[in-house]
Amino acid sequence: MKIFYITSVLGDSGGSEIYTRDLILELIKRGHEVMVCTTIPYEVKGAKMIYLPRFGHHGMWKFEAPLFYGRALKAAREFKPDIIQSHSNSMMGIIGHMLKKKLGIPHMLLIELISSQNVNLHTKFIHFTEKFFLPKLNYDKLVVWTEQMKQKFLLPWGVPEKKVEVMPAALNLSNYPLDSSGESVRKKFGNNLITSIKTLWGTNVKGLEYVVRAMKIVKEKHPDWKYVIFGDGTERPILDKLVDELGLQENVIMAGEIAPDKCKAVWATTDIAPHSYVYEFSTSISLLEYMAMGKACVVTDIGNVKNFVGEAGVVVKPYDEKAMAAGIIKLIENPTLRKEIGRKARKRVEDKYSIKASVNQLEKIYADLK
Repeated sequence: MKIFYITSVLGDSGGSEIYTRDLILELIKRGHEVMVCTTIPYEVKGAKMIYLPRFGHHGMWKFEAPLFYGRALKAAREFKPDIIQSHSNSMMGIIGHMLKKKLGIPHMLLIELISSQNVNLHTKFIHFTEKFFLPKLNYDKLVVWTEQMKQKFLLPWGVPEKKVEVMPAALNLSNYPLDSSGESVRKKFGNNLITSIKTLWGTNVKGLEYVVRAMKIVKEKHPDWKYVIFGDGTERPILDKLVDELGLQENVIMAGEIAPDKCKAVWATTDIAPHSYVYEFSTSISLLEYMAMGKACVVTDIGNVKNFVGEAGVVVKPYDEKAMAAGIIKLIENPTLRKEIGRKARKRVEDKYSIKASVNQLEKIYADLK
């Protein structure tokens, strides 16, 4: 099958970017011919690439993309696809909508996250555009990551239920070997490590603030444990300032930007992974990555978290550093529980969140639409 794949997220780092990359690679591996139309300067091996012009801040690229619909149409006419797949947000859906109108072929739109708990103008505007456009766009199937997104947003907004299908996020497990070495990270940061890998802006920083505050409580009982935050971004100074104010320079380390090929060493050496969400959680690729590496995670109970992790994580009250600290301390003081949760986490990813299972579902959708 020939698939014209439109996306504003793609690459080797970032949860959505990795997810999109691996979906496309698995489709190609199965013999599908894929042309990727994207705003991102990244090449997927084995795919034909068409790049839409972009200017200004990267956060605006997706909103600019529909302006260059003509370039997408020209490429699609030459490619002669069997199906259009737009991915990530309604802006990509607008391009898919217009291509469907011109080419007369099926259009499937995949939306990863919808949340009403938005902390800045950028995410508030994204929510507004999703609410406005998703009921109006012309697609044959709208795929979302969770049942909660369907029930809380899409159906009340007027999207026909028969058009909506739930497909969980996923990982390519071959990228997460359990025998990975973390020696280089241990050598630099020592033992007893709590880690996060995040881009430091927006909701990520808001969530990390609760973990940093929790470390002040953890430090009182277990001063030999460290929290290392890998990643960089425009709002890093907020965390730097908080660490200084709380006097946690020895226990909270801002490690800076990390190359994608170094993440395995971090996951391998991690003892506990906190995930503090301040938005309506649908699925977190970052959380999936730690789970896939068999790590015990502490996650805040918001949105779809309980259904997502099941018994493969410690779930705590959101927006509460004391609850986060209690979850971390529980795992520090019970190594057996830590190991058992890590084992369950890996098994849960294998059973429910593999990229192969997702592409199986995609192929069925494609076949039904044809």
